[in-house]
Amino acid sequence: MSYHKENLKEQLVEIAWEICKTESWQKVNMRKIAQKADVSITAFYRHFKNKNDLKAELMRRGYEKVDEGRKNADTFASFGAHYIRFGLDYPHIYDLMFGNMDLDMSLYPDLKAQSEASFVGLVEGLKTFMPDESEKYVMIKAVNIWASVHGLVGFLRRTDSQGNKNESFEWIENNLEEYLKMTTFK
Repeated sequence: MSYHKENLKEQLVEIAWEICKTESWQKVNMRKIAQKADVSITAFYRHFKNKNDLKAELMRRGYEKVDEGRKNADTFASFGAHYIRFGLDYPHIYDLMFGNMDLDMSLYPDLKAQSEASFVGLVEGLKTFMPDESEKYVMIKAVNIWASVHGLVGFLRRTDSQGNKNESFEWIENNLEEYLKMTTFK
């Protein structure tokens, strides 16, 4: 086993990302990651105090991917479509980011800020489309969209996994941007 590798932390995160992306967070095991990286478990713990530190790193990376989509989106609906596709393409990472209740976010202030920025970005994006609306109205709309998008991710994932996808669901998944335009803005 090698103990001195350049960018080992990034390599460990990448291995964990691939395991979580394809299998689930529950399959992420420090010993398994160290073996795949060809390092000792001790080398792993030089970069992460515990498994929660690794979990936080995967969540950070997920928020970065979501934020990339926001920056590259040319419309509000295209950002929403990117967000939903992220949830469909990276279901286990998405679950870590939005379903994980056992990580003490106060220990990871930068991650907490990223998480909060995700919703704030939605609110700010809405303000550009609704410049004359009250803060209260924009906030209500933002919460509604947030719930709808997350619900849609869960709904599409469930119909995929249960083989219940009919033509309407396929149309929604294949035309996310148009669907969001139809349901979000009149």
